[in-house]
Amino acid sequence: MTRFPLLAVSLILAIELSAVVQQNFTITGHISGVQNGDTLRFERILLPGFASEAAFDIIVKQPDRFDYSGVQSHDQQYMMTYLPKEGSAPDCDRTGKMIIITDGDRINLSGRVNDIYYCNLEGGIYDDPLLSRALQLEDSLGMVRSGYLARYKEALARKDTVGGMQYLNMFNNFGHDASDPGFVKVREARKAFADARAKESLYTLVNSLQEISSTPVEKSRSLYDAWSQDLKDSYYGRIYADELSAMERLADGQPVPGFSVISTDGIRVTENDFKDRYLLIYHWGMCPGSLQIDSRVCELYDRYSDKGLTILGITESLTQIREVYNGLPENGKYRFAGIEDLRAVLGDMLKHPWKEVETDGEHKENMSVKDTFRVGGWPFFVLIGPDGTIRSRGFFEAFFKACDILDREIGSTGK
Repeated sequence: MTRFPLLAVSLILAIELSAVVQQNFTITGHISGVQNGDTLRFERILLPGFASEAAFDIIVKQPDRFDYSGVQSHDQQYMMTYLPKEGSAPDCDRTGKMIIITDGDRINLSGRVNDIYYCNLEGGIYDDPLLSRALQLEDSLGMVRSGYLARYKEALARKDTVGGMQYLNMFNNFGHDASDPGFVKVREARKAFADARAKESLYTLVNSLQEISSTPVEKSRSLYDAWSQDLKDSYYGRIYADELSAMERLADGQPVPGFSVISTDGIRVTENDFKDRYLLIYHWGMCPGSLQIDSRVCELYDRYSDKGLTILGITESLTQIREVYNGLPENGKYRFAGIEDLRAVLGDMLKHPWKEVETDGEHKENMSVKDTFRVGGWPFFVLIGPDGTIRSRGFFEAFFKACDILDREIGSTGK
């Protein structure tokens, strides 16, 4: 009579123990130039977005070397940043070194401190020669791009503004030429890796999860269907499945999800306020893409605002943009990221004729709209039709698709 309760307790304990099983891993480094007291900070990347949280620090205890033993609850992507005890980290075109660690991994980093964010990775998934080659090629291009950033700062230090802006433009426009041999090699290496590892690549899964909000849903579904069951059942595989379902609910033709935000004039705005009109949600900020396309968004609004188009602007902080605007000289043009006159562009942004919503302002609930539409960055667009269905969603391509839809449906008819 007592065996059943004991068995039940044993099962409960087994389930609880399995739930807290930890993965063990080690990290070693042979980075020439790191010094005693330097810190390597590791943050967990919280996918599918780009938020992060503190994970652990590695304090260097002897020159050129470091090691660390740790535990984690599941496969995890980290971002490593370098915090030298003296001075500052070298100029770089990225904010840190991304590393994926799985159970039992012994990850080794090797290279030079000046190129620490492009160091070579060994161990775990990085023992794959196809992945290793692709990453090394990408890192080599990153080092070239970072060189332009360093030269830009050097030019400004010697008050060579003209020369500095030339290097800044080279930095911002790096990679725009798709025929560049270096980028051709990277694409070929990526394709070779993808073709060979399509069904079992955790690296591909993690990177696809980072890009899922802006990837055509048909492509995301095709990727997922091709993965092995083990990959689908993994920690990131389960997250991907949830996000894929969300993306399918945001696909063209799907009904707009409900949202509620407070605009900068204190008015609550919901999806019901735009019935029988076209609504273009425009997530913008002080990034090169927004600066370059903003005038075209304004032109679209001027052309169709009296024919049924409304725009709802979503940005982080108008106050910050206004501070940058006020800090730029009124006389003379400040060129930036392909923009001839940054102050003029920011001035036009601050005069947008539509309602704006700040996500970093006093109304914290405004942040939810970014999650509702899975906003993936700047500039990001969602076009909603008069029937309340999503017609276009994504980055630049979504805006141009929205333009085509409006030109076709209300431009030629004169409605």
